[in-house]
Amino acid sequence: MTQPDNTLEIINHHLTMEEEEEQLIIFSVGDEEFGLDVFCVQEIIRYIKPTKIPHAPRSIEGVIDFRGEVIPVINMRERLGIDVIENTEMSVIIVIENSGRIFGLTVDAVSDLQSIPKDKIQEKIDFTDEKTKYLRAMGKMGNRLVLIVDLERITDINIEKKNEELLLLLNENDDGQ
Repeated sequence: MTQPDNTLEIINHHLTMEEEEEQLIIFSVGDEEFGLDVFCVQEIIRYIKPTKIPHAPRSIEGVIDFRGEVIPVINMRERLGIDVIENTEMSVIIVIENSGRIFGLTVDAVSDLQSIPKDKIQEKIDFTDEKTKYLRAMGKMGNRLVLIVDLERITDINIEKKNEELLLLLNENDDGQ
């Protein structure tokens, strides 16, 4: 008697399990752990000092040559409102693609790749400070919390430009009174 072929059933079960998990690159900025969708990551490269761009928003460290393409590099400490320090030998640039555009994200260190079950991910948090406005969810990994970044907001340079313009207007109004 032959065994029934259950290959299709095994494949379907495996695909269903993958849909119930989110794979994240886990990185640190300051004392916090953040997660980034692994499918947006092109490469993780050793930190190289970007070339500064005059009049760029503060969080834009500059640009680097990545495989023949000039890409902007966002300093995640600056972007998230965490004290900016000198980069260390553990600092890396995570090269990501979002909406057809390539960016680099300077982070303190990359620790691992984790799969987090979707039932352990809490969507959008109701806080509105500098760190959380760039988040889309929080993931629970045992006793650790991972802040999952919203790539659309992190890479939207216009958000920071508008904030800087608003601060300039407020300062001008304060000086005029």
